Amino acid sequence: MSYTYRIKYKKKGSLKFISHLDLNALFSRTLRRAQMPVELTQGYNTRFKVSFGPALPLGIAGLQEILDLFLTEELEPEQIREKITSVAPTGLIIKKVQKVPENYSSLTQSLCWAVYRVFLGLNRSHNNDNDGECVEKIGITIKSFLNHQNILVEKQTKKGIREVDLRPCIHNLEFLSWQDEKIIIRLTIDIQYKGSINPYLVMNEFLKQSGNQRFTISKVIREKLMVDVDGKGKNKLESAP
Repeated sequence: MSYTYRIKYKKKGSLKFISHLDLNALFSRTLRRAQMPVELTQGYNTRFKVSFGPALPLGIAGLQEILDLFLTEELEPEQIREKITSVAPTGLIIKKVQKVPENYSSLTQSLCWAVYRVFLGLNRSHNNDNDGECVEKIGITIKSFLNHQNILVEKQTKKGIREVDLRPCIHNLEFLSWQDEKIIIRLTIDIQYKGSINPYLVMNEFLKQSGNQRFTISKVIREKLMVDVDGKGKNKLESAP
């Protein structure tokens, strides 16, 4: 019998520079060291049965990433968290473990949106505005950007460069705060729209359309992953369970 557990974890520090494939291998080693009774996949080349949420772009830390872990024995969620934490590498923090009922949707089916926090550094050499004027202008730029019916950019894919429309994938873009010469913006992206869209692709186009060199992207963090509660895609969202 299989028992499914949903794990929320944080990926930060040097781990933000490892690929999704390497993260899979790192988790497998960690689960093996923790002596977890992980179910194996079927077929000739068996591996641990673990289902990850959408991949993080290289260089971006994740504050609330998600995976589903399938065990052959039923364990207490806190016991799982403690055992994995005791052998986890630096930068991998297990935040929460919960047992998943049989009727839960898979991560692929349920996760719809990724929420990013974007830090924009202010290049004073290209700007003479005071802080209030900078905040006002970034708000105007955001409104103008979201008012576009289409946002066409070129994207590198496995089949070469192709043109994609970013606008349908952008759920929201909002100003959060101004701190230490940095403007902080929250970007919410549809992760089911024609494959995952890199937040840097969206923000670079946003800065390009702003028509100046006032800001540069200094850091991007993925805050959390969201599910669509009412199935309409644009209305009620909540953090993934």
